[in-house]
Order: sequence, then C-alpha cells, then structure tokens
Amino acid sequence: MTLSKVLSARRAHDGSQRSERPAGLRIQGRALSVSLSVMCLGLLASSQAHAHEGHAQAPSAQQQQPIVPGVGFTVPKETQFLLEVRTQRAAVRPLESRLVAPGKVVPRTDRYAQVSAPVPGRVLASGASVPLVGQRVKRGEVLALVQQSLSTSEATGLSTGYIQAEAEVSRAQAALEQARRDLARLESLQGVVAEKEVQQARLTVSTAEQEFGRAKASRDVLSGARQGQGTARFPLVAPIDGVLVEARATVGEQVDPARPLFAVLDASVVWVEARVYEGDVARVEGASGALVDTPAYGGQHFAARLYNVGQLVDESTRSVRVLFEVDNREGRLRPGMFVDVAIGEGGKRDALAVPVSAVVKEEGRAFVFIHTAPEAFELRPVVLGGRDGEWREVRQGLKAGERVVVGGVPALRMARGGGR
Repeated sequence: MTLSKVLSARRAHDGSQRSERPAGLRIQGRALSVSLSVMCLGLLASSQAHAHEGHAQAPSAQQQQPIVPGVGFTVPKETQFLLEVRTQRAAVRPLESRLVAPGKVVPRTDRYAQVSAPVPGRVLASGASVPLVGQRVKRGEVLALVQQSLSTSEATGLSTGYIQAEAEVSRAQAALEQARRDLARLESLQGVVAEKEVQQARLTVSTAEQEFGRAKASRDVLSGARQGQGTARFPLVAPIDGVLVEARATVGEQVDPARPLFAVLDASVVWVEARVYEGDVARVEGASGALVDTPAYGGQHFAARLYNVGQLVDESTRSVRVLFEVDNREGRLRPGMFVDVAIGEGGKRDALAVPVSAVVKEEGRAFVFIHTAPEAFELRPVVLGGRDGEWREVRQGLKAGERVVVGGVPALRMARGGGR
C-alpha cells in the first residue's frame, strides 16, 4: 500500500465517521489514527530506503537521497499533520545572562531530623503499631518506646555500685552518731569547756548530717536502678513536623543509641547546593536567583532564590559552596537529586534564541530542524549558548526569521530515517 492510498483511506474513514460516531468508535478511530501515523513513518522511511536501490535506474525526482545534516528531505503535508509538526520563526529576544553549574538537592538542616534510642534496649510500640515509612507525623508525637536493658557487665557494675553505696551510708551514719555523742558531752560541760569547742562540735554534726544525706541519696538512686532494671521505658519523639523517610524500628528488636531508628523530613522547602569556581563568586553574589532543572522533569524549571554563598574555598576543586532555596510544596524535588543550576546575574541582553524543545542532541552535537519549504526540511548543526528558562541561545548556524521545528521533533527524527 502506498502512502497516498493510506492517507486517502484515512480521509475516507474520517469523513464517513464524522456525522455520527459512538464513544466506542471514537476510541477505535483514535487507535486507527495512531496506527496510520506509524504506517506513515514506516512508508516514509521505506521510500527513503528505496532511494538507494535500483542501481540500473536513474533516481527520479520523488526518490530521496541519503539524509545527512545540512541536506534537505521531504515530508508530505498530510504526514506533517499526522506527526503534529509545529514550527516557529527564530527571533532575537532578551535573555538573562546565566552561569550554569552542577548542583544537588539537599534537605534544609532545620527540616530534617533523625531519632535514635537514648539507651540500649528493646523496641516497643507506643500505640497499635510502630509508624511506617511515608507516614506523616507531628512534632512531639511518640513514635515508639525503648525498654532499657543492661548487659551482664553493666548489671554487675550496678550491683557493685549499690554495695559500695550501702557501705558509704553505714560509714556516714556511724560518723554522724559519733558527732552527736561528742556534741552532747560538750554541751553537758558548758561553763567548764571553752565555747569554741562546743561550736566546733556543732559544725561537725552539721557536716556529718550532710554527708549522710548524700550517701543515702546515692544509694537510693542505685537501688531504684536495680529494681527498675528491664522496666524503664524511654519514648522516641518526633522532633519536627514532616514525613517519615526512614523507619527502621521493629517491635521486639534490640537496639542501641549508635543506629538512627527514624528520620523525619519536611520537604516543602529544600536547598539546592551548587559548586562554582572561585573566579565566578563575584558573579554569583550579584545574582537575583536561579533556575533549577532536573532530567526527571524535562522541559520544566524551578525558581530558586540565593540563600548563602560559602566563605570557604575547597582546596581540591577550587570551588565555593552556594546554597539556593526552592519552594517545593509539590514535592517534585527530592533530596539527593542531581540538577543543573542556571544562576542569573541580574542583566539581560538580546540574543537569537529558540525553544529548548527545538534542540536535537546527536553524538554530542546540537542540531535544529529547519522548515525550508512547505514539504522540505533540513537538519542543521548549530552552536548553542546559554539557557534562560525555556529558551536556548543559538550563536551559530541559524538566522533570525528562519522557521524552526518546535513540535513533533521526535517523530520528525524518525521520519528522516534512523531515529537517532
């Protein structure tokens, strides 16, 4: 079946179905449209392939030559419509001069917190269960409990300390009783002994009473620890509002303070950390903000404001750490993502620019499709400049007024052959 026959069948099908088409047939019609588009690409590629066949025949006007950058190729109007090819004239427009630097999304230090057990022990649920990853928590909410447990050496040390405390209490009590007896004897001899000796005895009694009180308090603390061994419970509390991004606590698990059990993140505002060379620090300090791009959301950018320019230069890379703050209430930027940071310097200049969607990258080079005639296109190499949002500067290879393909570029790449 030739390309013209396929297109005629498409128009006949659309005309017969336009007046009255149930919902089910509309779905079938769309499916047929997609199928016809794929067939058109196949037939167009086939016609380009046949241009190299028939060595005994001279190529006709309709046959295609091998497609290389800078050499034109044709795509019929009907196929352009099916491929949704759109064009736009290249024009000079004001672009903000931007310094592009690699960056990484990191959490704000006051919006990320880890929770660990304060003592070794066993994990207990504070409610029906231990919270799971992804659960939203509030500041002060109890996430789990840790029931303290002591090792054999710790329990032995506790018992030894208690025995020593008991001995200290007995010694202090004996000293206090002796001091009281001495005071009573001297008071009975008042008028015979010097008043100074009586005052000294009273001071000795007061000191002995204080020592006895301290010894009893120490013994009581150790006694309570021995009695509560294995029963003391410590709550693990969320320090901030946010979402649990780590939840490693399992009921009954034996834990120690060295391992974080929970991590809470509030990602409504994040930082983007970029590294700029020391020679560009003055340009960054004068910037009004930046645009952040990530491969995860191609064609989109996130506005960021300058938060801090570091005061230290990395000795190994000769770069300075720069922090930008991004409103991330939609949660699209995730800590750990690698991004490009286009740092604005506050000034604009006129430059020839095309939409980012028009740029084709092949083998490390940049190209754009030029619409040279109603059914003729050309893949032309260009030299790119900086990027300002959805616009990319073109320094060489393109003139103002030339019509550039901005829509249907992937399909057109397949149509020209190779689909690279």
